[in-house]
Amino acid sequence: MKRKIFFILVLGLAISMVGLSSESNAEEKAIKWGVISTLQREAGIGAKNATEMAAEEINAAGGILGRKVEVFLADDEGTPEKGITAVKKLLFQDNVDFISGGWLSGPALAEADYIFNAKKLWFSVGPATPKLASLVKENYEKAKYWFRSGNTSSDNSSYDLAVYADEFFKKELGLTKFALLAESSVWGREAEAIVKKGLTDRGLEIVFSDVFDPKRTDFSPQFAQIRDKGAQVLLTLEAASPGVPLTKQWATTKLPVHLIGFSSASTVAGYWEKTGGTCEYQVTLAPNGARAPLSPITIPFFDKYVKKYNTYPAYTAFGAYDSLFLLKAAAEQAKSLDTETLIKTLEKIRFPGTAGLISFTKDHEVITGKDGKMLAQVQWQKEKQTVVYPKEWAVAPYASPPWVKK
Repeated sequence: MKRKIFFILVLGLAISMVGLSSESNAEEKAIKWGVISTLQREAGIGAKNATEMAAEEINAAGGILGRKVEVFLADDEGTPEKGITAVKKLLFQDNVDFISGGWLSGPALAEADYIFNAKKLWFSVGPATPKLASLVKENYEKAKYWFRSGNTSSDNSSYDLAVYADEFFKKELGLTKFALLAESSVWGREAEAIVKKGLTDRGLEIVFSDVFDPKRTDFSPQFAQIRDKGAQVLLTLEAASPGVPLTKQWATTKLPVHLIGFSSASTVAGYWEKTGGTCEYQVTLAPNGARAPLSPITIPFFDKYVKKYNTYPAYTAFGAYDSLFLLKAAAEQAKSLDTETLIKTLEKIRFPGTAGLISFTKDHEVITGKDGKMLAQVQWQKEKQTVVYPKEWAVAPYASPPWVKK
């Protein structure tokens, strides 16, 4: 009798251990994908939404090498200090396999060492600073885990702004006098220097330039000088800035300049409501995708995102969506999820993303241009973002503000 009871106990324990082992194996099979961003702002919401949408689609199709994807989120709140706390959560609490996301350059630079030391592949979709690529160039073995899979660097986007200013406003409208307002973030100062050089190299005159705190709400002093200096175009560089105060003041005071540049906040549908429609005629660079035929999947992705979330995909959303599918493509090509193998595969990959072909330089920068990721200029027209440049993708011509002479 005792032997029978002992046998039953042993059998029960064995069954229990098998159950635990099955659960453990199921957990191991899940790919843990960590997203770090400023989750209360447009950029973070876009990255979160697009990542979850990509994970749903991949999981519905069988996962990556048969493994499902689990998404973990961490909020860096737009500061380096919070960014370090957030990345530690993903690495040491959630034990993620991969890192995606990022928004502002300052927090990303603070987070870099932790990600590199953990030897985790980092699909960067928000930070535009070229310093991240410099880390790869200066110490490849340490920083090789970083790939700019989303947003283009401030070098490329700022160059594109200067080209747009020259090709359209100078050559087509005959406007040569520019004012420049850049926020005082890491990215803002980097972009300001590149834009200044790009404009002056093309014979465009910068009649006024200033750097402002992203929390600034009154631009009266700057606008007064912009009027006095006779500027014809105002180019702004806004990522951390909410954008609304500057846009509303430009329209309500009828500052007689065309408003272009980059405004992160203005890339989503809710900006129209936030500004009370005063963003009409404002142009912003779309550094990571727009509703235009940049690639065969751009418009389908854009429309699917709008249908699911009832807003436009923020510029980070394009890269966040691409990053998971980029991992899937690399893993299937390499037939492995080994980090070193994936790095070598990604360095040679040519992947059709939501805003053009994704491939990388030797420093893991995403390549831009006709053989890479495409950049477009979008203008608010009648409550919608409308691609107005380059002309081969434009769905409507540029509309000049009625209070501006040209």
